Amino acid sequence: MLNATASSHLSPGRQAVRTWLAVPMAPESDLNLLRNAFRLQRQSDLALCHLANAARLVRCPVGPFEIASPRRPEPSWWLLSQGVMGLGTRGQCGNFCEKRTIRPGDWLETAGAMTPPGTWLEQAECRTAVELVAVPLVALNEACTLDPALLQAFAAVLAQRVRELSDSLYDMGTTDVTGRVARWLLRHAQGPASDGTATVTLTERKGTIAQHLGTTSESLSRALRRMSDASLVEVHGYELRLRDLEGLRRLASPAGSQRMI
Repeated sequence: MLNATASSHLSPGRQAVRTWLAVPMAPESDLNLLRNAFRLQRQSDLALCHLANAARLVRCPVGPFEIASPRRPEPSWWLLSQGVMGLGTRGQCGNFCEKRTIRPGDWLETAGAMTPPGTWLEQAECRTAVELVAVPLVALNEACTLDPALLQAFAAVLAQRVRELSDSLYDMGTTDVTGRVARWLLRHAQGPASDGTATVTLTERKGTIAQHLGTTSESLSRALRRMSDASLVEVHGYELRLRDLEGLRRLASPAGSQRMI
């Protein structure tokens, strides 16, 4: 395994703690990581092996994520393999506003490698020490020629990200806070169970969820209380039971949350 310090892409004070590592990667664990990220079945192993052998492993410490561009040292898709990262925006004073959290198996960046000027779509902070897999765009294009299923998965990952951004803009423009919370719950629901209910387990802080929804944690808590009072949800710590899915769907409609209050 070859080691090379990526000094040209780091701030001077952090050069000693971040390295680029040329892979081959450990076959089964890393194939599973890529397979799950692309939601592929085992028949795509040939293409995934090609990606694994071309990928680079990037280790970053706790703190601001300071790799300059998703196009360095070569245009790549970036996949989180270990640790937790917060994504959001950084103000002029350096304060970081976290809007969402990613965990192992989530893509940090896909679009930046493919579009000029090659900047990160969102700024990031490493909440823990992290490991990222940088999959070169050239290798992705080559692997897609090996397996049409990967080509379809490649397009699906991009389409999902476009859908997430579109949903976020739509929510902000058409519903109030309560409606946006209802939509968020429905998108993250697990189920329904045999009794017609579903559950949502909160894996992020309420403040982070509120930032993602364009509101405050206090407003998020008030919206959940209103839903609880209306027997739409039950709140048990970090687990929410969605008792009335149809009622939540009505609430999530453009005029629904205004009719509730």
